Amino acid sequence: MNRYVLQISAGRGPVEARSFARLLAQRLAASCAERGLRVGAPEPDGLDEEAPRSVTLRIEGDALDALGAECGTHCLVQRSGARGKDARKRWFASVTLLRDVDEAPPSNIARDDLAITACRAGGPGGQHVNKVSTAVRVRHVPSGVVVRVASERSQKANVTKAVRRIARLLDEAARERIAAARDTQRQTHATLVRGDAVRTWVMNRDGLLAPLRAA
Repeated sequence: MNRYVLQISAGRGPVEARSFARLLAQRLAASCAERGLRVGAPEPDGLDEEAPRSVTLRIEGDALDALGAECGTHCLVQRSGARGKDARKRWFASVTLLRDVDEAPPSNIARDDLAITACRAGGPGGQHVNKVSTAVRVRHVPSGVVVRVASERSQKANVTKAVRRIARLLDEAARERIAAARDTQRQTHATLVRGDAVRTWVMNRDGLLAPLRAA
């Protein structure tokens, strides 16, 4: 199943913008549930859960179709009671949808995912190495990673060594993907483009977000 991370961020905005991000996360989580997507518990970032810097939602399902139109800047038109009637009344939050990555790197490789080809070892090593097909070329089909091993005297030992090498390469690639994804999420905490909102909201009498207009 497809897995996504939906991040709703107030950037460096004030408490009103951060409160808007929380309410927007609740609204989008409810929308996902209505569309049959699985949504994890909101993960607020910051010391104040009522006014977090950002909120992360982990979603399983076709979130791209359900939420693609929501990506971008959202605007709340609402005067702050603490700032006076002449103060700013527009607050912004951004919505970003990212592919989720596995937190744990692969530890086991299924035999069915391997394509193993025997070949002559070649090179120095005497009569046994030159005439017996002990070397192996192993391809991990899902990832396309290919390893050739000819250092051991038996084909079985070379296969074992090749699989271990593939596992190490996949682990390294997984860690790099995780690091890159986390870096992207950290960057979106503070990234917010004001203006050209994809959707504008107001607060209804029940204190809930209501769309003012669709972009």
